[in-house]
Amino acid sequence: MAKNEESIVGDLEKLALITDAVQNVFPKGVGALVFELDPNDFYRVKNCFKQLTLDDGKFKIDISGVEVIFILKGSVEKEIEKEEETTEKIKETENFWSKFIKKLRRKKSS
Repeated sequence: MAKNEESIVGDLEKLALITDAVQNVFPKGVGALVFELDPNDFYRVKNCFKQLTLDDGKFKIDISGVEVIFILKGSVEKEIEKEEETTEKIKETENFWSKFIKKLRRKKSS
């Protein structure tokens, strides 16, 4: 347990150095770092920030004004698939209603 806590503290120190470097290189910019992690690393880091996240596939923390975003490997693809399915369902629904309205208009004009 102590090794795990030391590991995440060490990781946070390294991330703090990286975010500091980002701010030094681009002092007037807005910085963000994105990490796509395998499940072991993702949940190890996530467990240290339970209060910050409700979503299983991603979360973010702010270190000195730079957002550090953690994404579970493969979750982006799943999210894209869900969006595509939703878009397809919306198109099907719109297509149904447009056909339905056209039929109603034809019956009224007859």
